Amino acid sequence: MRVSGIDEAAWGSPWRHIPVGAKAGLTIALVLVALVARPWPTAVLILGLCLVTLAAARIPARFVAVALSAPGTFIVVGAVSAMVTVGDFAGPGWRLGPLGIRADDVWLGLGLMLRALAGTSAILVLAMTTPMVDLLAWLRRLRVPDPLIEVASLMYRMIFTAWNSLLQVRHAQRQRLGGTGSLRRRLGETSQLVGAVAVRTWLGSKRLADGLAIRGHESALATLPPRRRSRPLPWWSVVTVGVIVGVAWWTR
Repeated sequence: MRVSGIDEAAWGSPWRHIPVGAKAGLTIALVLVALVARPWPTAVLILGLCLVTLAAARIPARFVAVALSAPGTFIVVGAVSAMVTVGDFAGPGWRLGPLGIRADDVWLGLGLMLRALAGTSAILVLAMTTPMVDLLAWLRRLRVPDPLIEVASLMYRMIFTAWNSLLQVRHAQRQRLGGTGSLRRRLGETSQLVGAVAVRTWLGSKRLADGLAIRGHESALATLPPRRRSRPLPWWSVVTVGVIVGVAWWTR
């Protein structure tokens, strides 16, 4: 999935018309519950609610799967590292040479994995239903200092500039049968790719800076907020969050 895929999904989602504050409150509540409550069954319920919410927001399942794959890999690696013990250990478990796994650490690792997946999926709900421009406008309404918002906005634009440059140069290399030769040739192509992307990104950032300077940009670039009809969160999402909080309190 492209870097812009999440933002494109957010622009096309019907949940974009829900106020950013309501979606941010939903995400923060789910993340906090995932952190403080027991992973079973609370984290599983949060993960299920987030997947249902993304489906209701008309986010393609493949987008969700690809977006979860990268953080999911780190989460699984972290959970496995929490399970493995080097050297001797007390209590029941399994051993393979110098490495071992205690029975108690298995549940610890699974709990960490469930908490992290639940929190990550909750953040994806906000990211995949809220374009960055809406989020920055909401932060401005909260009186966040303009320089901080502008830095975040410029970094966001530069990510797309660098990524688009990478895609264009890589596509040009593949059109010339790049990546099909020897290891030495592929390493040379990689170095050329890095150099070309760096130059194109620098030129793109310079054009962006010149454009902002022409528009009189200092600490904030004044724009007209879009006018659109907003709608509240679906009732079932609010009720489900209440049920999850109740389950977390019951199983504490």
